[in-house]
Amino acid sequence: MAEPTLAYQARSYSTGIVGRSICNSRNHHWVAENTGGEAVGAGELFCASIAACAVNMVSTIADSEGRALDGMEVTVGAYRDMDQPAGEVSLYDAVRVEFEMWGVSDDDARFLVKTWKQR
Repeated sequence: MAEPTLAYQARSYSTGIVGRSICNSRNHHWVAENTGGEAVGAGELFCASIAACAVNMVSTIADSEGRALDGMEVTVGAYRDMDQPAGEVSLYDAVRVEFEMWGVSDDDARFLVKTWKQR
């Protein structure tokens, strides 16, 4: 098997303010905070990254397969039992990904989501 090649990389570093960090990837920078702060929370960034991956990959799959797709919206929610005490690691009990697509048949929509899930 070939040696894996780095595909993506992002960094985050402390700012001196508890619960706030600066993130960067390539030449892009943004602030992340614990949930409830002024900036986007790390859990929200987690959900947004999955949603962006889904939108971009599904549209690419549709284009390469010649399947009609006018547009889509992907919503990602991360769920956890908030009655459980916070541990050393944040764990989600479930992550739900919901697709809404326009201009595509039901069969093609099922194909696109199934193909995305397999990748």
